Amino acid sequence: MRNSTLLFRLLLLLTPLWMFGQDIHFSMFYASPLNLNPALSGVNEGTYRAAGIYRNQWRSISTPFVTYSGSFDMKLLQTKLPKDIFGAGALFVGDRSGDGKLSMYSGMLSAAFHKGLDKQRKHFIGLGVQLGYTQKSLQWQQLAFPNQFNGQDFDLNISNNESFSRPQIGYFDMNAGFLHQSTIKDIVGIMTGITVYHLVPPRESFLGDKDVKLRNRFTTHAGLRIKAVKNFFITPNFIYQYQSKAQEINFGSGIEYHAPLGKSVLVAGAGGWYRVKDAAILTAGLGYYNLRLMAAYDINVSSLRAATNGRGGFEIALIYTGMLKSKTALYPILVPCPMM
Repeated sequence: MRNSTLLFRLLLLLTPLWMFGQDIHFSMFYASPLNLNPALSGVNEGTYRAAGIYRNQWRSISTPFVTYSGSFDMKLLQTKLPKDIFGAGALFVGDRSGDGKLSMYSGMLSAAFHKGLDKQRKHFIGLGVQLGYTQKSLQWQQLAFPNQFNGQDFDLNISNNESFSRPQIGYFDMNAGFLHQSTIKDIVGIMTGITVYHLVPPRESFLGDKDVKLRNRFTTHAGLRIKAVKNFFITPNFIYQYQSKAQEINFGSGIEYHAPLGKSVLVAGAGGWYRVKDAAILTAGLGYYNLRLMAAYDINVSSLRAATNGRGGFEIALIYTGMLKSKTALYPILVPCPMM
């Protein structure tokens, strides 16, 4: 079992060196709006929104893969655009992968414009863009290569016979997204979106190979918010992603109970999602005033189940939506992201 675990680590660590790179992902994709779609900039129920999410994966096999992200976005020009939405935001993403200390840090700025389609401000279509810079680094001295296998173990004192041209790479990046949202009789909310990441595929190689690029990622997502009965809401949600012949399908639903409490509403709920051929996802969360706290746990169902004992990843997310008082600004009726 020890040798199989070492081999598993080796395969994970070497994969980024010879294959086209692939992006990070979150099980609670809806809890990181600017990662999901740049067109979600400014699309919140208040004036501004701050969101943070943390993911810890595969701790049972090797050094855990850790991903985290923070974002801030807000509405602008509300008095000058009473029927529309103009939003701007900033996004930061960090990722650390396993023993080889493959790290990634990315910063993006985003802007979005949404055109109101009716006087009641319940139907919108919009476009958003993101521009930013990404830096990746690799501590290759801590990697084990086939040449360092001595028959029983990997000996890092043996030369790896590899030539790395540089320990760090960086590139500019651009994403774009489309979003449609509608609220029907205050009972059903519908949100659909499409995002294209890496519009100009950047070069990404620690070996100086100009042909190795981070390919386009295409994402489509959709969600409903249904008021089933008084104080109860159902929030089915779906995402499909495709990149470099790899694809991800994640679908499921949450249920929320809204209980009036003082001057606000206490929201509690839970849900279940399934990432096809990968993981079953359990979620739970609480919301009070303008603050939402959400957590998720992945139960591994893929071919790695024997090594992970079913243990996948853990996520926690926190979202705060604030309101700047204005006597003249109008606030649209939007489709909230799932609370759970």
